[in-house]
Amino acid sequence: MVKVEPRILYKPAFSVVGFSQPFLGWDGELDALWKKLESRYREIPLADPDIGFAVHTWTPSQKLYLAGMALRKVPGRGQAVSLPPGMTRLSFDPNAYAVFPHRGLVAGLSETLRMINRDWLPASRYRSAANYFFEVYDDRFQPGSDDSLLFVYVPVTLIARGS
Repeated sequence: MVKVEPRILYKPAFSVVGFSQPFLGWDGELDALWKKLESRYREIPLADPDIGFAVHTWTPSQKLYLAGMALRKVPGRGQAVSLPPGMTRLSFDPNAYAVFPHRGLVAGLSETLRMINRDWLPASRYRSAANYFFEVYDDRFQPGSDDSLLFVYVPVTLIARGS
């Protein structure tokens, strides 16, 4: 595997709305979740239909996966957003992210994630800042193609000197 240096960028607050389920591994269940989103994304108010988000969150007892779309506008704090039946909204505060490209088949994504967590993070000046990461799928993503491109966003914070 080729070592990749990420871009570090700041992303303002945003929300993703879609379908969530427990993450048990890279299997056909995730494809079914994306097909469900594809059939109902028009129901999401303010959705940006050109970019898909795969959000991975975890607690000590559970891992969750959300296939969704970002909202074009983030409602204010405490402002209610009407969600379509069965959908979930995840909101994220402003944060810095290490952004890694993944080129090739989605089947190889686990190797990219392994490189990020085992190689890059421990050797970098950053640490993971939260219990989530997400993948961004735009028009450069081509299912089933070795030329496909998606991006992995890992929330990071700079390690203080002397730590």
